[in-house]
Amino acid sequence: MSNKATSRHVGTLAVCGMMIAVDVVLARLASLNTEVSRFGLALFVVAIVARLYGPVAAMTVHGISDIIGAIVFPNGPYFPGFTVTAVLIGLIYGVMFYRSVNWWRILVAVLGTQVVCTLCLNTLWLSILMDKSFWVFLPGRLIQAAITTPIQLVGLPFVFRFLDRSIKPMLK
Repeated sequence: MSNKATSRHVGTLAVCGMMIAVDVVLARLASLNTEVSRFGLALFVVAIVARLYGPVAAMTVHGISDIIGAIVFPNGPYFPGFTVTAVLIGLIYGVMFYRSVNWWRILVAVLGTQVVCTLCLNTLWLSILMDKSFWVFLPGRLIQAAITTPIQLVGLPFVFRFLDRSIKPMLK
């Protein structure tokens, strides 16, 4: 492997390591956490990693961030289902944002992650973890999705515009 390729891989690892730290801080310390919902900006981190490095990096960063966050800042027992959800979000964002970004891709990614991950999977994990009906948690999860979806739909185009114009050229 050439020196240029090696330095690119080292740089990718360094950026991903920093993004794991930022993801953990945003998800665990700089967010509003309730018993069944989390409101924060950590999904912007996984979107940035997805845009820069693709699905594998986004899945890895978001999955590792979830595990580290659960160990270092526990909010109840660790439940691997939430890590599965984090990895799936990384996959969806990575597939939708890596090669190109437009408003439709953002819409599909945000709605897909909200419906599949937030409303279905995370609600299922909560119902298993707390031994209560899925339907007990769904209204609160709907409120969370109703609040976070517009924030992501408005915020992601700005994040990607800044990333593509300012940060991405420096990483090449």
